[in-house]
Amino acid sequence: MKTRSLRKEQSGVVLFVALMLLVILSMIGVTVARMQTVEERMARNENNRQLATQAAEAALRDAEYQLLVQPTVGTFSTNTGGYYVVSQTTGSMISGVNFSVPANVLPYNGPALSLVPGQVRTPTIAIELVGFGAVPGDGLTPNQEPATYRITVQGYDADGTPSVQLQEVYR
Repeated sequence: MKTRSLRKEQSGVVLFVALMLLVILSMIGVTVARMQTVEERMARNENNRQLATQAAEAALRDAEYQLLVQPTVGTFSTNTGGYYVVSQTTGSMISGVNFSVPANVLPYNGPALSLVPGQVRTPTIAIELVGFGAVPGDGLTPNQEPATYRITVQGYDADGTPSVQLQEVYR
């Protein structure tokens, strides 16, 4: 008879505690799963940015090569097609250039970007003619004064959004 009286006195506390523990463990599991998703997204974004930086670096080197072999002062006179002249009154022309319009930028002619892992949109290039002149210590005569250029390259993430802009002064 004692066993019957013990069963009547139970009020289901063990069931309630077990359900509470199950809810807490479920919440911890969902939180860990969300953290994993966020960390994976952060790693993917960092990888995309690294790919865009590598592509922009390749385009910067290509622009340097183009300056070695191609442009003349007349190339910069129209302020279109990726070749611009810096205005002494307003400053850089690059600030007003829309890099997403193909007519405003130079094409990238370097090695295929398919060598870079992942899908990378082709970077865009704009070159400004800053001026002519030797800097102190060059030891150049006035007729040997080199041109100074500012190269700006826009690199893009795998999703096509601009993420990296590199700029270099080149003589």
